[in-house]
Amino acid sequence: MYKRIKYFFTNNLYWKALSVLMAVVLWFVVMNMNNPTEIKTFSLSISFLNEDRLEENNIAILNIDELKSQKAEIKIRGTRTTLDEISKKVNKDNIKITLDLEQLLSYNISDEPLEVSVNLKPSMPNISYPNNNFEIVSFYPTTSTIYLDSIITIPKKIHPKTIGETKDGYIAYEPEISSEYIQVTGPKSIVDRIQVIYAEVDITNQTSTIEQKVVPVAYDKEGNEIKDITFNMEEVYIKVPINLQGILSIVEPELVGELPDGYVINSVSYTPKTIEVIGNTDSIKNITKIILPEIDITGIIKSTEYTYDISSILKQHNLRLKNSSNSKVEILIDVSQTISKSISIPTNKINILGYNDEVVIDILDELLIDIAGDESSINNINIDDINISIDISNLDLGTHNIKANLELPNGIKLLKEPYININITNKEQSSKEKTEQISSKDDTQNGEEVITEKETLEESSNIETTINNDL
Repeated sequence: MYKRIKYFFTNNLYWKALSVLMAVVLWFVVMNMNNPTEIKTFSLSISFLNEDRLEENNIAILNIDELKSQKAEIKIRGTRTTLDEISKKVNKDNIKITLDLEQLLSYNISDEPLEVSVNLKPSMPNISYPNNNFEIVSFYPTTSTIYLDSIITIPKKIHPKTIGETKDGYIAYEPEISSEYIQVTGPKSIVDRIQVIYAEVDITNQTSTIEQKVVPVAYDKEGNEIKDITFNMEEVYIKVPINLQGILSIVEPELVGELPDGYVINSVSYTPKTIEVIGNTDSIKNITKIILPEIDITGIIKSTEYTYDISSILKQHNLRLKNSSNSKVEILIDVSQTISKSISIPTNKINILGYNDEVVIDILDELLIDIAGDESSINNINIDDINISIDISNLDLGTHNIKANLELPNGIKLLKEPYININITNKEQSSKEKTEQISSKDDTQNGEEVITEKETLEESSNIETTINNDL
């Protein structure tokens, strides 16, 4: 059996192949001669008519992109030859399912988008071909759901915005924009979603002023970009001044004049002591501090405040404040009436500077100082609050009257310079003198003892004589 099957498929192979080919050709000939009727499906996109009529009447289709991307199908019945003719590109491109948008003009759109359903219509190409009998069997979709909205145009504010950070040591001012407002056109429901319109400029690592054209972008409250709107300007001009920043110190004002007798300055305070400024590189380098004008304190008998505006100085050097518009320096001079007091300073409280082991220092008297200040400071002062020193580093041996150096608490002042008498001797000489003093003292004590004994004996003899005479 196997041999028979093998013989059948391998014997006369050429003639058998030719027979199959002729059978296929004869089948095509018969089929074409009969020209049978068939149904063929064509896929296509929806075509739109009178789209410009909507724009003319300020009507927008919110789901237009979805409609244009939707695929449609149409089924056509006809003879084989006719369907083949229709399938040619020149004719196939004219098979359409159309949506006439003019029918939407009849709808009244309120403040909210309107949902409507409209009919679609199929259309076929005109083919000049014999026996071109064909018909549309069906098409899909037959209707489309459309969301209509009114087109509005309103002004919206543009907010210039910088992103990134300048190079260290530099600062960007507020951006300047060529137009504060822009006209926005689009469907009302989309325009109403606009939260903000930004014109952004990247200032990353910048060291000089930026000037460029920027495309505005609208965002909703979630920060998503809003499209399907148009602006009356494609670009706006933005300028971002960028300058160097620095810190200037403010120098305490110098006081001139004299307070009336019996008054003293307790303190001078002012704020701020430093300010942050911005300007070009040369301006920042040309000035490091601000010197306030002198203040005349003549006749002041109570605490007094002064205000000085430094804006003119900053302007003179082409500078401006960094973070604040307040360019005023507040100065307070604390003045109070004084009382005086004399204090005696023990010698052991005096610090001797320039002392060495080769000399001996004898402070010959106490140090009396006269001070003055407000009542509270004077009443509360303690000797331990006063630092006193004398410098003997340049003095020779002998007796000297030298000035004492004092450091007094705030609010206390000296009424006159304090002086003190000291004696400087050589250490060896001092030791010899002390020894002699001690010896002399001992001799004196011994002599006194002898005299005392003699006097005692004489007194005893006298007593005895007196007694005898009485007897």
